[in-house]
Amino acid sequence: MFMDNNLDNMILASGMTKTRVAEEKGITAQNLSRVIHGKTKLSLTDAEEYAKILNCHPQQIMFKADPVPIIGYVRYDINMVDTYDFFEYSKEHKGWRRPAGTRNKEALDQQFPGGIVYLPSVHPFAVGAVLFHLHEDYQGHWYEYNGAMTLLALDPIAQNYVCKNSIQKPGYVKTKDGEVAYGNIYPEPGSTHTIHNPWRQDLLQAAEGREIRRGVKLQWATPAISTFWQPELRGVQTIFNK
Repeated sequence: MFMDNNLDNMILASGMTKTRVAEEKGITAQNLSRVIHGKTKLSLTDAEEYAKILNCHPQQIMFKADPVPIIGYVRYDINMVDTYDFFEYSKEHKGWRRPAGTRNKEALDQQFPGGIVYLPSVHPFAVGAVLFHLHEDYQGHWYEYNGAMTLLALDPIAQNYVCKNSIQKPGYVKTKDGEVAYGNIYPEPGSTHTIHNPWRQDLLQAAEGREIRRGVKLQWATPAISTFWQPELRGVQTIFNK
C-alpha cells in the first residue's frame, strides 16, 4: 500500500468525471481507481499530468487534504450593517447546517449555501471557512473584504468551549444568548469575557456598545487563523451545496 494521495478530492473539485480523467490520462477507469485508492503508486510525473488535466497544482494531488466545510458568512448590507450567519454542527448528521429556527432559512440556504472548500495546504487540525459577502452597491470601510475567506479552528465550535488560543487574540465567539461576534477576547473574573473589536472604530460613538463589550458569557470562542483576500489566487476551490 502506498501513501494516500488527494487525487479523488481534486477530481471532485474539478467537476470532471473519473471516466473522462482516465481517458485524458490514457489509462483505464480501473487503473485510475487503483491510483485513487493507493494500490498503485502515484509518481511526481503522474501528479504533474493529472494537474494539467484538472487545472490545479501537482502538490494538491500528491498530498491528502480533506475538504474544509463552509461554516458561515459575514455579510454587510448597503448601510454597512454586518450580520454573522454561522451554521451549527450536527453530531447526529456529522455536518454543518444553518439552525432550523433561522428566519428565512430557505432563502438564506439558496443565497448563502453551505458547502466545502479545498485548500492548497494541509492543516494539523480541523478548520472551517467563513466567507465574506458585501452588498453589490456597498461602498464603505470594509469593501476589501468582499469575496475574502477566513479560516477558523472547528473543534471549539463543535464542542462548545473557549479555546485558549483565542485569548488575547482575534477570533469569533458565540455568546450564551446565541449571538455571534468578532473581536479580541480577554478573560474576566467570574468566567466572563471582554470582547474588543478594534476594527469597528465606526461604532465608537454608537449607542449599541459593540466596539467594547464587557461581562460577556460565552458558549464558544475560536481563533481566526488566516484570511485569504483573494482565495482563487491562492488555489482555493469552493463547491457550494446545490
